[in-house]
Amino acid sequence: MAKKKITAGEIDILGGLLADIAELSRQADEIKGRLKLSGLDSLEGDLFNATVVHQERVTLDSAKVRTLLGKKASLVEKVSPTVSVRVTARHP
Repeated sequence: MAKKKITAGEIDILGGLLADIAELSRQADEIKGRLKLSGLDSLEGDLFNATVVHQERVTLDSAKVRTLLGKKASLVEKVSPTVSVRVTARHP
């Protein structure tokens, strides 16, 4: 499969899209926060319904696991390679 060329203009589009997503996420989080504080279990709009879900989440404290298992902690670790893209604004 041939690699598709990426352009500098597309990087600027990506930066703009990520900025838009960040602002939209901020707005969504603000509304969700107010809904959580409202005490309502759900609220219907004309197009969407929102439900406040209460649940418990269990996670492992990796620092405590390493303390308890010592060098054996590596026996239960899973390593996954990742590739990411970081986009930062340029300041001329």
